[in-house]
Amino acid sequence: MRVRVFPLLLLAFFPASVAWAQEAPQTLLEAMQTGPLGQAAPSVAQASPAKSQTLEDEHPRLFWILPTYTVVHSNSPPPLTARGKWRLFVKEETDPFTFGWVAFEAGIAQVNNDFPGYGQGAAGYGKRFGAGLADEVAGDFFGTFLFPCVLHQDPRYYRLGGGPFKKRLGHALIRPVLTHKDSGGPAFNWSGILGSIATSSLSNVYYPEGNRGVGATFSRVAMSLPLSMIDQLINEFGPDLQKKIFGKKNKAPQS
Repeated sequence: MRVRVFPLLLLAFFPASVAWAQEAPQTLLEAMQTGPLGQAAPSVAQASPAKSQTLEDEHPRLFWILPTYTVVHSNSPPPLTARGKWRLFVKEETDPFTFGWVAFEAGIAQVNNDFPGYGQGAAGYGKRFGAGLADEVAGDFFGTFLFPCVLHQDPRYYRLGGGPFKKRLGHALIRPVLTHKDSGGPAFNWSGILGSIATSSLSNVYYPEGNRGVGATFSRVAMSLPLSMIDQLINEFGPDLQKKIFGKKNKAPQS
């Protein structure tokens, strides 16, 4: 998901009570598994939380908010099939954070009067929200599913999670132009670049007339590169920041 730079500023001040809210259901579930005399419930009931914990370890939410479905903590993860890339796209687009973030961005655009052709008021906000949601869905469809399937490239970010700072920094910054092939090994990120061009071109259909055209299209493509770098920096160093603030352990990359 294309998150932008503002979440880091917001998340640094997010109340620690959110952590409690995430842990409470697990505590309640453990209590329900204990019988009236302190005896453990049948093993069948115990299998469910173990499975849930595995899924949480696989894709933990950064700061308990940001989904990390496209981040892998492994140097050699199993390749994604076309079905796997589709499921990744669906997870991203159906996550509640996606709708909340698009609504937030639409509010910022409303205040700044971005896309003035949309106007103000409820109608203007609705148009900005709809355009933002269309951008989000199109960007993930082209960049996570369609072009990665056609070009046999992996849309995920391979997080290093350790090692020299400069190496991790370079690894994150080069990701918008360098990705991995399904068969393994590096490759120029054609799927990401073409996905950005396709998304920006499609936006000419619903953007105001003053924000359409070839120049505006490729201006948005150019801006997507540094924004994508910020996303990857969050993916790489966000867990470290979370650990520093809240003391949560990071998952070490596996070979």
